Amino acid sequence: MSVSVRMGGGALLAMMLATTAMAQDGPDPTGDIVVSLPQGRAPQPLETRHVLDARDIALVDAVAADEILRRLPSVYVPVNSRGEAIAFVRGAGERQVALFYDGAAINVPWDNRLDLSLFPAALAGRAQVAAAPLAPLYGVSALGAVSFTPPRPAYGHVRGMIGSGGLREVEAVAPFTRGSTDVMIGGSYATRDGDTIADNADLPFSQRGALRTNTDREIASVFGRVGTSIGDHLLSVTAFHVDANKGIAPESDRPDGARFWRYPTLQHSLVSANAGLVLGPTTALDLVGWYQRFRQTIDSYTDDTYAVRNSQEANRDDTVGARLLLTQQLGRTRIIASANVLDSQHDQRDTTFTRGQPPALLPAFLHYRQRNWSFGLDATTALTDAITGEIGVGYDRVYYLETGDKPDTPDAKGWTGRVGLSWAPAEEWRIRAAVGRKIRPATMRELFGQALNRFLLNPDLQPERIVSADLGAEWRSDAAGASVAGFVQDLDGTIDQRNVGRLRQRINLIGSQVIGVEATAYWHPAPEWTLGGNGTFARSRRKGTTGDQTDRLAEKPDVIGRVYGDYDGQSGFGALAEVLYTGRAYSADADGVLVALPRSASVNVRMSQRVRFAGVAADVFARGDNLFDDRIVPQIGLPAPGRTLRIGLTISGG
Repeated sequence: MSVSVRMGGGALLAMMLATTAMAQDGPDPTGDIVVSLPQGRAPQPLETRHVLDARDIALVDAVAADEILRRLPSVYVPVNSRGEAIAFVRGAGERQVALFYDGAAINVPWDNRLDLSLFPAALAGRAQVAAAPLAPLYGVSALGAVSFTPPRPAYGHVRGMIGSGGLREVEAVAPFTRGSTDVMIGGSYATRDGDTIADNADLPFSQRGALRTNTDREIASVFGRVGTSIGDHLLSVTAFHVDANKGIAPESDRPDGARFWRYPTLQHSLVSANAGLVLGPTTALDLVGWYQRFRQTIDSYTDDTYAVRNSQEANRDDTVGARLLLTQQLGRTRIIASANVLDSQHDQRDTTFTRGQPPALLPAFLHYRQRNWSFGLDATTALTDAITGEIGVGYDRVYYLETGDKPDTPDAKGWTGRVGLSWAPAEEWRIRAAVGRKIRPATMRELFGQALNRFLLNPDLQPERIVSADLGAEWRSDAAGASVAGFVQDLDGTIDQRNVGRLRQRINLIGSQVIGVEATAYWHPAPEWTLGGNGTFARSRRKGTTGDQTDRLAEKPDVIGRVYGDYDGQSGFGALAEVLYTGRAYSADADGVLVALPRSASVNVRMSQRVRFAGVAADVFARGDNLFDDRIVPQIGLPAPGRTLRIGLTISGG
């Protein structure tokens, strides 16, 4: 059965307000900044934030992080033609969104993004999004931010799950406590044969079999965290290693020019150390340092049989980063001095095959290197008992230290800043406004990468310059809450693409603008029930277009939203029903012409039953996603999965 749901923005807003914001907004999600400071050291933020806690994440039954983030307000997670699941925040593209794990930046600097479909969900105990304007302390290119923290369960658990497309998954997490030291170790393994296909998916080319062509995936991970306290000081070390491989679905709307790629190897490792030091009654120092290792191989094939390789790209990335935040309280004023540094080496070897065979002598690796510096000073002061003001200034600079076989490129640099006010007229209310400026330099890949002869280089790319503003109001009571925020993002020099023959080339547009509103609401009509929803309505347009040019931007839907009902019964029975809605978006066809994508709605249902015995809890669950098999197309020729079913069992202590 295939049902295509068509809901306008007004209908979605009516549904959302009728059910009245995310249950995740019930508790205060703003006790710490996304990137580092421990609870209680940061003032109420001026940016918009939303949180998914451990229970919210568990209800998603996710294999990878992209499935989690689709539940956060204003976060859109399409899958591009490289097979990467990438996060947009309020229309800000993936290279404008900073990703953090326990305070460490995990974007791969070569392209300033990360494939979230290969970041295991088992690593995430909490997920948070922060939307612009962000303070200078977030670092270079951060117009929006997404942060994950490791799981910190009170009891260990083991989960096994099977599902459509040959899905098999198992994960385990075990916590230990010894005095003031907490230890957590875990691991996960997941594999699938491929994605399901909606009955009405339009795939005229390169589609083979009942599952989506070339969408098998395998992910394994191990991870751990050790945290302790020495007096008032907090110390922790976090580490993970991910080993994965997967196929990339071809663009099946075109008879030629599609990518026929596989990732036969991908390894992603991180080691980070955090120190929260109390230097005095009014002074604190927070330090984060990390090393990230990323290895990836891309095999390109001649056709959709994936039998004959014609080229290979091997990538090696090593990144060292550090962040320092010095917090000083001076009466009613709090000052945070920040410094961020990131040094990344990217080595790449492109190999051309002849009749499927590599050359006798492999070419040498080309070496690229980049260093980011960011400095900031943020001051927050209580102007009255109800009004708080903030001003922040910073400076970002990116050095392109090695450029492979390409000409040297000038450094990118620019100032950043934010100013805002927050007013709390009553305990339940808060109203805030902020305006800020950032730059977003071109990444090394945008400047030097040719993607196996798919891109024509443009050495004249300039940094994007971004001014953003946010006006929001929040209300909360014991049983309900709501928030609304209007936002504007004005970009000069937007980096986009154009077609040059059969190649693509990155260019600077005159600019672009995003204007929108985000609303959330939640309501607890009874202790066992939560009703809620969120919606983001955004108008994304190019600036400076003429009458014969479109002013649309690719893959920027005008509406995204979620409505849900969650029942958690005392008997152990649980049920969740939700609708994820995506409005009108546009995508470039084989000729580079933007065409409209279908609106879509995914109806998802979950049921579970918990049984306790001998100090152990067993949860049996069943989940169905996209139950009506709607055609969901985040990018032309690359539809999302059709109807999928999952069943599983979680056994935990406590």
